Formats: sequence, structure tokens, C-alpha cells
Amino acid sequence: MTIKHVVITGVATASLAFAFTPAVGAPTEGSHAPAAQAPDGLLHAWTDAGGRGHHCTWGGASDNWGTCRNAASDIWNNGTAVTLDAVDLYWGTGGTGAHACISRGDSWNNLPVDIHKFTYGQGLGGFGESVNDNISSHRWVDYCSQG
Repeated sequence: MTIKHVVITGVATASLAFAFTPAVGAPTEGSHAPAAQAPDGLLHAWTDAGGRGHHCTWGGASDNWGTCRNAASDIWNNGTAVTLDAVDLYWGTGGTGAHACISRGDSWNNLPVDIHKFTYGQGLGGFGESVNDNISSHRWVDYCSQG
């Protein structure tokens, strides 16, 4: 076997291995893929991590999340606007209590208890608590800021 033949065989084998290797972090059935989907102007919430479970969507503000109230474990802000493109997520109904803010294009998949918390509104109900299974309402805002 010549060196040229060995090199060509090696390149062909490596190319096949690459072509049939699954992508790391590829979406699974039933999950959302923010990088692959065009903005639809909606806030999405799922009751289970990984874009699974009951799916709720909103194009505007909501004073009560209904079936997704205190049940969301996956949030995706797929907004499109240049203004009012961030979303304040509230601990209480009617936009009350402490809140967290998710920017346009952000996805909080599989909300871990110790990472995403209600950090705005010190002294209000829910301040410092996990966002996971604790969101009751939301408002679209210009940007995320302390306050």
C-alpha cells in the first residue's frame, strides 16, 4: 500500500466518522431549538424541562399564567421587537411581587433551583426564590434593569 493510498483512506474514514457523529446539544424530540427558529414575537413556557410538557405562549402581558402558573420549568423569550423585547417574570399574579428578567433570545432551559432567581424587588414577596415553578405573571419591558 502506498503512502498516497493510506492518506486518502484515512481522510475518507475520518470524513465518514464526522458525518455520522451526532451533534452535541442537538435538540431532542419535543424540545425547542432557539438557534434554529426565527423569532415569533412570543414568550414561551413549558411545564417540563427541555421544551416538554404543557406549552404556553403569550404575545403580550399576562396577569395570570393559568395552566402554566407556578409550573414552568423552561422559559424562552422569542420576542422580535426592538422596544419591549425583554420580559419581567413576576412571582405574584398581576405583575406583583419580586421579579426576574429574561432578555430577547434568551432561553432558560431546565430551570435549576440555584441559578435563576427573583432578584429584582428586594423586600417583595418571592424575592430570592427560584424562578422554577414560581412564575405567576409577566410584562414586556424595554430592557432588563434593577428596579
